[in-house]
Amino acid sequence: MEIIKAGARNEIVKLLSLKKYQVLLVLTGLIGISTALLGRAAKGLIGLLSSNMPNTVLSISTGFILPLMIAMAAADLFTAEQENGTIKAIITRPISRISIFTTKILAIILYIILALLVCLMTSMISSILFSGIGSLNIIETFLAYVVSIVPMLPIILFAATVSQLCKSSSSTVMLSVFGYIIVVAVSTVFPSINPMVFTSYTGWYKLFIGATMPITNILNVLVLLVAYTLILFGVGSWAFEKKEY
Repeated sequence: MEIIKAGARNEIVKLLSLKKYQVLLVLTGLIGISTALLGRAAKGLIGLLSSNMPNTVLSISTGFILPLMIAMAAADLFTAEQENGTIKAIITRPISRISIFTTKILAIILYIILALLVCLMTSMISSILFSGIGSLNIIETFLAYVVSIVPMLPIILFAATVSQLCKSSSSTVMLSVFGYIIVVAVSTVFPSINPMVFTSYTGWYKLFIGATMPITNILNVLVLLVAYTLILFGVGSWAFEKKEY
């Protein structure tokens, strides 16, 4: 466990040391501010009311921004290290490949949590500035952001699995994003399969908002997302284990 903790810490430091991931966090924070300004300019049109702004930012982030960030992180932690040869030095250490795979996945999860935290802080501050603290349900908003990491897990493992099939970081990003879009498009065209696709639940935080929570629906979605996470972890770690570098 200590090895995995140390490895995850090294991997997240590796990500944050790259300037583009620092810039991405700044841009993520600007989403909350720009959404608030757009909502104020539109005077509540197109659903961008300041009181609902943290949820609007969360919807944009989980549906579009975070999947792109995940694809980029998977490309840099997996494929880019294959390109520059550093992965060879890592796999020769006295640590199993599945542990190495796990540390990289944990690093991506930590980065996405950090991005969500930035979105939460900027959107809440903007909402309070424009509409006052009385317009914001802080506990409900915080809960929505916390649970939103769950549907990101299968997306992270999907991108990590795709990275095992690619030889360049650019192809990993393109194939991950393209694959994500294809899955979303197919589930939209064929609504019957929509409930069975993990990309359909990036907005599952909405189940936690309101006077009553549909516990049965929440549990059903949770089981589905956990199943996808475990399956993709198994496939991705197996591919990482068998890959020759």
